Amino acid sequence: MNIFYYDIAIGLPIRSCFTYKSVAHIKKGTRVVVPFGKKVVIGIVVSKISQHSSFHKSVAIKEIISTTEESVCFDKSIFKTILWAADYYHHPIGEVFFSFMPTLLRKQSNKIIAPLGESSEYDINKSDKNFNLTMEQESNLIKLKRIKNFKPSLIYGVTGSGKTEIYLQLAEKLIQEKKSVLILVPEINLTPQLVSRFKNRFSGDIGVYHSRLTPNQRFKVWLRSKFGEIRIVIGTRSSVLMPLKNLGAIIVDEEHDQSYKQSEGFRFSGRDLAIKRAQLEDIPIFLGSATPSLQTLKLVKEKKYKKFDLLRRIDGKKPPKLIPLDINDSPLVGGLALQTLTIIGESIKKGEQVLIFINRRGFAPLYECDNCGWVAECGECESNLVFHKSKNKLICHKCESVYPINKECPDCSSKEINLYGSGTERVEEVLENAFSKVPIIRVDYDSTRRKGSMEEIYKKANNSEEAILVGTQMLSKGHDFPRVTLCVILNADSGLISPEINALEKISQQLIQVSGRAGRNNNLAKVIIQTRYPDDINLKQIKTGDYQLVADQCLSVNKNLSLPPYSSICILRTTSPNSKNCLDFLNRASLTLDNRKGVGIIGPLPSIPFKIKGNIRSHLVIKSSNKAYLNRILKFLIKEFETWPESKKVKWSFDVDPYDMS
Repeated sequence: MNIFYYDIAIGLPIRSCFTYKSVAHIKKGTRVVVPFGKKVVIGIVVSKISQHSSFHKSVAIKEIISTTEESVCFDKSIFKTILWAADYYHHPIGEVFFSFMPTLLRKQSNKIIAPLGESSEYDINKSDKNFNLTMEQESNLIKLKRIKNFKPSLIYGVTGSGKTEIYLQLAEKLIQEKKSVLILVPEINLTPQLVSRFKNRFSGDIGVYHSRLTPNQRFKVWLRSKFGEIRIVIGTRSSVLMPLKNLGAIIVDEEHDQSYKQSEGFRFSGRDLAIKRAQLEDIPIFLGSATPSLQTLKLVKEKKYKKFDLLRRIDGKKPPKLIPLDINDSPLVGGLALQTLTIIGESIKKGEQVLIFINRRGFAPLYECDNCGWVAECGECESNLVFHKSKNKLICHKCESVYPINKECPDCSSKEINLYGSGTERVEEVLENAFSKVPIIRVDYDSTRRKGSMEEIYKKANNSEEAILVGTQMLSKGHDFPRVTLCVILNADSGLISPEINALEKISQQLIQVSGRAGRNNNLAKVIIQTRYPDDINLKQIKTGDYQLVADQCLSVNKNLSLPPYSSICILRTTSPNSKNCLDFLNRASLTLDNRKGVGIIGPLPSIPFKIKGNIRSHLVIKSSNKAYLNRILKFLIKEFETWPESKKVKWSFDVDPYDMS
């Protein structure tokens, strides 16, 4: 009897695979049941390995218990993409596989990979296309439809230029060719509006995939995609490796958005993984944005990506003007200047809608004693507690711990404790008092976490003549509120004076994206930016509304300073209940790389916040001008860590191509 040996990846934070034997031939990417210690777990077959004479004599090789799949879990191209991701991000391979496996398949269950038999046919609703394309749209569509193989294409379109229609017609072409299409969006709350557009255009089922669905719902979409029962899927970063049959293209909407980067655990970029998948499958990938990332624009300049411009709105109207409003001598009411309230009132009198952007939820971010300066902080995190009036509680926005309101200061017993600063709730309250007869619609994490809440917000906004929308960055991401003629941006200064190396890129993207929500059906739209730095040189550039101008300046500065995208960065992050453990580990890592040519080291540094859920956080920045060389350095470090006693006292991870430098 022949015995075959296989390397199996287990969904645990372990960097190596485990060898098992079987009398059966098993394909790579197959889900199997194996013994692991005293447990029985799910694993993925990574490779078949050769039998050596000394191999099975020295080690007791356990046997694979079963494989009941009618189909492999991961097809060839997806399998290769996962292997690449594990290597590029230096993350345990089992956890990478499990990240893209439906939850129900990660457990021992009777769930098998087999068709559901719910095929969907797609017809095109011609009445939904009863309009003329702009000359820009038509010209670019002709060129985009000709792309057959891998060649990343940037659709650089100002807000309101009709990027979604481009996506729809590209999808239509693929459906007619009996192919599938994957559309990625950065936020869950963007899916309802985009899904609605696709459902109006296509009669067949549109697959939706994101974390707010139940495990059963996600598993069903995954299965139907794998067996070709649905051919259009819209999802967030977790859907990037959706196993669509005969995939024809990938579309990444708002490609610049930070939400494509996973912030914990396996810190992958959904956009970059999509590009790698498209390369391995040799299919087109289309990246859409009004404010493309510097990385993407650099690759356009190097002619590695092709750029397609949509520089005019489909209604022919000019984008709204960005007007800095000096608030140095103006009293503020809940973060709003009196002059701002007057301008809002003028828009409301005309029966128009207003959008207020403040990137901070809750009522007030600071609860402070006026007598001794005590500030309410989370007991588990190094983070100020935020007062939420709707719950009458103090909440930590890092770990979501909830605390009661102190009636007196715990340090000096003073009762002079007051709230400072403004969040969405406070702005909402000020507006309700100032405009009592006008619907005030708040859009933030708290108001949209319930299923269907975003759909209700759209309905309320569209059914109201005059209305005021108050929200966080959720409002800046591709939402279409056609009746908004005025945008007001609060607290923009925090982005203008930030020490982060990518601060200008972030704030310019944010301000231009928010401004794009205004004036889609009105030529008189304007954007008010409250600021204490009206003469800031960066703000002067941003207010032109010419993102390409700002981006070119950023690229020039970053090139001179050898900063991303002209260099590669990895952050070595550590957590431990003991700060000394973090410092000992990072100091040894720093010394190990000291005096190595081609590598720059910054740190060790305390992370911000320094403490989360009782654990101390510190990090080391590792920089190189050569990405391949940095990759070799990280592999060398991993081997070193395996021998260090210091590595046993901390939880460490690599953050390759970090978006957040803190």
